[in-house]
Amino acid sequence: MKNKIEQANPDVKIIRGFFTSQNECQLISQWLDARFYHSLGITVFLDRTQVIDTQWQLLRLYDSNQPNELLGVAAILARGTCFWLPEESSSAGLLCSEILKLQPLRIVTTSFGRDVLRSVAGHQVSILRQYDQWIMVCTRRFPQTSGRLAITSDIPRLIEYQHLYNQERSVDERSDWDVLIQQAKVVVYEVEGQIVSIVRFGIETHRLVSLGGTYTFPAYRRQGYAECVVAFAVNQIVESGRTAHLVADIDNTSAIELYRQMGFECIGSSYVGYLEYS
Repeated sequence: MKNKIEQANPDVKIIRGFFTSQNECQLISQWLDARFYHSLGITVFLDRTQVIDTQWQLLRLYDSNQPNELLGVAAILARGTCFWLPEESSSAGLLCSEILKLQPLRIVTTSFGRDVLRSVAGHQVSILRQYDQWIMVCTRRFPQTSGRLAITSDIPRLIEYQHLYNQERSVDERSDWDVLIQQAKVVVYEVEGQIVSIVRFGIETHRLVSLGGTYTFPAYRRQGYAECVVAFAVNQIVESGRTAHLVADIDNTSAIELYRQMGFECIGSSYVGYLEYS
């Protein structure tokens, strides 16, 4: 796939496609690494560019007057997910418009990106659901934690979890539990032989491992089980020399309070929006 360079504004240029050179690859990697708390999704995309399907696109916005000055990077799966990290500049809307041409159904960005998206979307794009989130991190080691990695015989309970989680979150996520179990991506906590709380490992880099999908079955809530399963998962991450990373909806005050009490620190905000196109 050839790179496409667009110059809709004489002060900026947008490049669409893979890296133009090894120097550009290094430049973008360093730019993202300097913003690593916000760039998990794009960083993982870059690690896969040698084997990724061509439906993926990498967009970047440069200052034309300073060729090495990046103003934003976006990794997009057409009709899928977009990870977009913008600089706070007046040109951010140009890159957002290019992103929307590929019609991603989900955008993960910063609070600044959220505001740009809302201003650019217009009548052709509807935001079906959206969540403002806190980014939280933890490097604490918890004493005497209990929990375990999920095994194949847990899959019926994990399917039940997915159904209930999707209902509560109004999402339609699907999981290949065999693969996730093989990759040691699911942690569970049991009471009297019954799985009552679950958390999943998500995106991983050399610095961070994300946690997500935390869920306690309704009959077992407010008994400390979510804290138990999260503490076990955090220990696995910290013992590998990395930092636990998660996002929590800003209006989910109970979850945020739990994470704060556990020692998670809020280091910024993010946004996820689900889109529909007319």
